Formats: sequence, structure tokens, C-alpha cells
Amino acid sequence: MLKQLKNNIMFAVLSLLLLAFLVLIGPMNAFQHGYYANEVDVTTILNDDLAGTYDLTNGEYTTTFIPAKKHMAGVEVYIAKQDSTQGSLILTIEDDNGKVIDRSEVEVSNVKPETWYKFYTKGKYQIGSQYTLHIMASGTSGNITLQKATSSYMPEESKAGEVLLSFAYKKATFNHEARILISFFIISLWFILLSTCFAEKKKKTIQLIGIVGVVVTVLSWNFVFSSIEGQTTSNIAFQVYNDSLNTGISEAEKYNDFYVADDTYQYGLGRYSSINGSYYGVRNPYTNNDEWMEGYSKTESAILVSESSYIEKISENAKKIRFQNGETYVIKDIKKIGENYRIDLDGPVLSSSEQGALDYAVFIDASGSDLPRGYLSPYKQQFGLQGKVFRIVYRVLHNGDTALHMLKLACSMISALVFVIISILIKKKYNAIMAGCFLLTFWLSPWTALFAQNLYWVEFTWFIPMAVGLYCSLNINNSKARYISYFLAFVSILIKCLCGYEYISAVMMGLITFMLTDLIAAILSRDKGKAILLFRTTFIMGLVALLGFIAAICMHAILRGNGNLLEGIITIFKSDVLRRTAGADLNQLSANLWDSMNASRWEVLCRYFHFDTDIIVGIPGKLFQVICIIPLGIFAYDFHNRKLDVIKVALYIVTFLTSISWIVLAKSHSYVHTFLNFVLWYFGFVQVCVYVIFDHFSRVVSSHRAEG
Repeated sequence: MLKQLKNNIMFAVLSLLLLAFLVLIGPMNAFQHGYYANEVDVTTILNDDLAGTYDLTNGEYTTTFIPAKKHMAGVEVYIAKQDSTQGSLILTIEDDNGKVIDRSEVEVSNVKPETWYKFYTKGKYQIGSQYTLHIMASGTSGNITLQKATSSYMPEESKAGEVLLSFAYKKATFNHEARILISFFIISLWFILLSTCFAEKKKKTIQLIGIVGVVVTVLSWNFVFSSIEGQTTSNIAFQVYNDSLNTGISEAEKYNDFYVADDTYQYGLGRYSSINGSYYGVRNPYTNNDEWMEGYSKTESAILVSESSYIEKISENAKKIRFQNGETYVIKDIKKIGENYRIDLDGPVLSSSEQGALDYAVFIDASGSDLPRGYLSPYKQQFGLQGKVFRIVYRVLHNGDTALHMLKLACSMISALVFVIISILIKKKYNAIMAGCFLLTFWLSPWTALFAQNLYWVEFTWFIPMAVGLYCSLNINNSKARYISYFLAFVSILIKCLCGYEYISAVMMGLITFMLTDLIAAILSRDKGKAILLFRTTFIMGLVALLGFIAAICMHAILRGNGNLLEGIITIFKSDVLRRTAGADLNQLSANLWDSMNASRWEVLCRYFHFDTDIIVGIPGKLFQVICIIPLGIFAYDFHNRKLDVIKVALYIVTFLTSISWIVLAKSHSYVHTFLNFVLWYFGFVQVCVYVIFDHFSRVVSSHRAEG
């Protein structure tokens, strides 16, 4: 009884500690650091914008301000002149009731002229509340002056006054993603702690929930922050480029001044373009060379902008262009030159320093009306289910950056959860070593980590079918479980295809990988009853997956054919399928795709045995061929000693075929997209190779220990 009481007290105390930390890291966001201010570079202020100085020796300077953010850390004052050797510079702040809540004093001998002096504040400041700021000099022997400037240089906090000030704030130590993941980790730990309060059966279930939460957090942390390998430039560029089919719609709607095709919102994904070119998540640079500077001709009245749907659209109606400085010029001609459009104007030689950045230029039609400043066109190669869902989130959160980070975090956590579920099912079906090999590979692979958070690829949709197939193979003798699996297979393949058809052969093979393995083992062991059941189940599972694929094609084809299903299917086949496989007419393709059509499947497959990255962290890509071959040597050795494990051989063969299925079938896609398709090896093949090698090594070690 006493022991139980002690356990309950310990549980309560630890729970309170975890709750306190959860509140601090979550709702309160209590961990802040630093002193960050947006100081104006006074040397760049035009002389006409400098409005003299304020001499503190003639009296204190008073103004009001309203904090724009939480966690105000201080006030910076620009000291224009200081030649006093004695006295003090004093800053005081009063609240709206006239109560002094902050006071800071410094000897003027420590204050240098022509610098920003940082005053640190200790009071608690509320966003939206008004405060009065007093700056004064006391006991000085010379001049101390503050710099005055026009209102355009005043910070947003200042509601009155003309002296240059800057307000500093602390930054949150943890960003939104880190706070959510740490909070999730704390809650998972609490579940593990909670499990100690229950009997054995409930204890295991609750403990498993907690452990899964911890592992999901660890995997997600790496997926989001690249914590093990570190974020690379190519990684960032990959994410930004692919995500832009989602974020482009948000970018367009942020400005709400754009052309939109009639069928744009029927599709989930879209490409936004403006005078700056097609939007790929970052601003495009304008041409800079001997003839052009920031898109302006150095010798003629002309500008040069990137080719885009927007320029093609406005070229029909644009008659004039108005630049950022308000000047308007007649457009004489718009013509395509390579990958750019040259726009000739009736006027003098222009420049960005005079007319302003081209980003702010506006085209005008014949009636004198401003034309829209962007164009949003649909991405028709897929239905874009992910974009439809993510668009709702963007609109609900009303903050593109926050929505983007939250969606990427959600994708990472769902991917991590799917990987953990697959590993748990493998442990139940096979053993802990194989489960560990799968989990570690998912976690430490630079390829699965690369795709996990991506909003275009939504990686978790690739592996949910594998989890469904594993569940079915585990419960093959349960008819109810089989029917549930058939339904889940249909839904998971349908969702995957509505989000994109890439890798669909590998995804569908992943669905039946473990049932095919069991079928091979049943046939070799001459278990006729089990073989028939497995064959029937695998066939039905493949059939419902095919139905899911067909359903997605039909939903997409109705859009692609403008309501005509057959026409849409023909368009998809000609425009998308043939271009990715090997049946397209070279006359219908651009020259950069001809090599991909002419290459043999063998040539393409050989490309994928030469990794440019680690296979998993710490194992260089140069060893990939070795890792592929070692299991074959192990199988030969075991066969010679009559210890061959048929399941391992079957898994090796089936996962190999699963991984190469897309490389071979979508030969043209694979030839071009080597920067993407190495991820196909992680549909089970790398995991099985690692397992076979590690399992054999552990058996050798065990046998040596037994002999010793």
C-alpha cells in the first residue's frame, strides 16, 4: 500500500513537471533570447530626408510608442554628436497611467557619436498599449544630439516624434516546428509514465503509444531540420521548387491581382507567374550583363524579362507600362528572344535606380486600365488532391509562411508515423532485427528524409499501401481483416494517384510485396491451402489497387477532357504516359527529351547503381553495389550449408523488382530524374539488404561465442 502511494506521488510530481514544461514551451513560448533590432543605416539616408538634430542639453526628448511584438528587449537611440566628458544619458519609460516602468542610465563618456546606443529594458510591455519614452541628459559639459529624419524612416512603433529610434525584441529560442515536436515528445513521455499506473494489458498498449510518439518525434525532427546530415543548398532548392506548385497559389492569392484560367481551381496545383517570371518559391534574378542591368537595357529604351505564361498573356493587351517611380511609357514591341521577352519602349534609356525595380512595374491596356500583375495557371499533369487540401489550410491560417511550415511539419510527422507502423508490423511478422533495419533506414536515409516534408510529393502516400499489405499478410486467415485491407488498398491507391502518378508501380508492388513473399514460401513448402489463399488474396488486392488507379484516372480525365472522359484519358495517355515511358513520338517532344526516349532500359537501370549520396548516413553510396551483392554471397553460402532461408531470398527478389519497376517501366522519367528516383531503392530493397547482412553477421558472432 505504501509503495503504491509512493508511486502515485512520484507519478503526480513528474506529471506536473512535464505539464509545466509543456506550458512553458507551448502556449507561453517562454524561452526567448537576444536583442534584435532593425536599425536604419543612417549613411544611406538622403540629405533631404535628414531633418536636423535634437540637442538634449536644451531639454529632454519625449515621444510615445506602441510595441509591435512581444518580448521587447530595448530601445536604440542614434547619437549624432557627443562631445561631453561627464554627465549621464538617461532613458525612462512610463505606462499610460504615468507610472515609470523602466529606467536606464549610462555615463556619456561611454557613448560614442554617430552610433546606435542600445538601452536594455526590463519592464513588461503589451502589444497595442501606448507608452511614453523620455530621453534626457544630466550633468553634461558638452553637446549630445539625436538625429532627426522624415517620417518614412520612423519605426512602426513610433506614433509621434521625429528622432531616429529603433525598438529591439527578443527572438523565440524555438520556432513553431520545434515547439510542436518538443511538446509532442513531452506528451509521449507522459504516456510512457502513465503506463506504469495500469495493469499489464493496458500498460503495454499505453506504453506502445508513448514509445511510438517518441520515435515519431525523433524521425520527424530529422526530416524537418535535417539534424543528422545538415541542410544543404540542393536540399533547400529541391523543397522550394517542388513546393511552389502549392505555394504559388498562395502567392497569387496574397496579392489578389492576377489572371486566372477558367479551370485553374478545378485542379489542386498551379503555377504562378508575373513580370518576375514563373514563381518557384523565390524571386528570379533579372538579366545582368554587358547589355542589361537588372532587366533594363543600358543603351536603349527596353526591358528584358523571363519567358512566362504571364508575359504571354499580357502581350495581347499591354500598350503601356508604368514603373515604380510613376513614369509611364508606350510599349512599341514585345518579342521573344530565347528564354526571355524583350519589351521595347518609346522613351529614353531607363534604369532601376531611376525607374525602380521591375517587380513593381504595371502594364496598362488601351483603355488606360491597369492589367493584373500575375497569372495563375493550372498544373494539369495531375488531379492535385494535396493542393486542394493544403489550399484550405492556407486560407484558414491567413499566413502563408506559417501555413507552409505547419503543413511541412504535418507531412513529416505523418510520414514518420507510417514508417513506425510499418516497422511495428514487420516486428510482428518477422523479428525485431528486421524491424530495426527498416526503421533505421527510413530514419537515416537522405532520400526518405528529403521527400518526407515535401508538399508536392507527400511521401507518406507512397508507403501507406505497404502498411496495408503488411497488415493483410499478418491477418491472412482472418476474412474480416482481408476485407478491411481491400477497402484500405483501394482508398490508399486512389489518394496516392490523386496526388500524383509518380512511382505508382513501386507503390502498388509495395502493397503486395509481403504477400508475394509469403506466396513464394508457401509454394516452395508445398502448402497448397495457404498458397491458394495467398494467391487469391494477392490477386484481389492487386485488382482493387488497379481499380483505385482507374478511379483516379477517371476523376483526372474528366477535368483534362473538359467533361469528356474518353478525350481526357487520351490526352493523359499521349501527353503524360508516353512522355514518361518510351512510346512518344520524338517529333512531339523538345530536343532535351530525345536522349531519354532513345536510351535503353538497361542503360537507365545501370545509372541507378551509382549513388551520389550516402545510402544511409555513414555508408557511402560507392558501396551500394557491394551491399546489393553481399546478400547473394550469403544466400549462396547458406544454400551450400543447407541453411538457406527462403523468406529472405524471396524478400530480396520481390523488393528488388519493386524498386526497379518504375525505373524500367517509366524509363524516360527515370533517365531524366536521377536527382529524384534513387528514393525507389527504399521501397524495401535497401532495408532487406541491410537486414540480410546484419542478421548474418549477428549469427556469425553468436556462433563464435557459443564455440568459445
